[in-house]
Amino acid sequence: MEKDPLYGFTKLSALYFKAKPDYEGRYTVPLIWDKKTETIVNNESSEIIRMLFTAFDEFLPESEREVNKPGGGYYPENLRKEIDEMNEWVYDKINNGVYKTGFASTQEAYLSNVVPLFESLDRVEKHLSDRGTKYLFGDHITEADIR
Repeated sequence: MEKDPLYGFTKLSALYFKAKPDYEGRYTVPLIWDKKTETIVNNESSEIIRMLFTAFDEFLPESEREVNKPGGGYYPENLRKEIDEMNEWVYDKINNGVYKTGFASTQEAYLSNVVPLFESLDRVEKHLSDRGTKYLFGDHITEADIR
């Protein structure tokens, strides 16, 4: 699309300014916009993922609800502690490691981040190998795999 169908904006920043005219932060995606209140509901990907998994379950047939998916869904009660720990670690070491490495402005900054990044990727590979599964916590995909 050349412009958004709601307001005709051609830049994401326009939504941020519509919500808060004096906004001074970064313009990031993903973003959930509330058309009724004309404001940003959330722009944190990990929170959006979790909201989309569960917030609308009541509108689905019982068989399609998150809790009734194989393995208990993407964020099953019995794995939440492990998923949260993995999410925190992956966000810090891998997601941010990619940014720190990719946007390093000096060779020293690059080297100080690239080694821990690849050590972290190796750790995930070992985790999967030790478990003998294609998903981080068993036979079913979880939020940690998606993130």
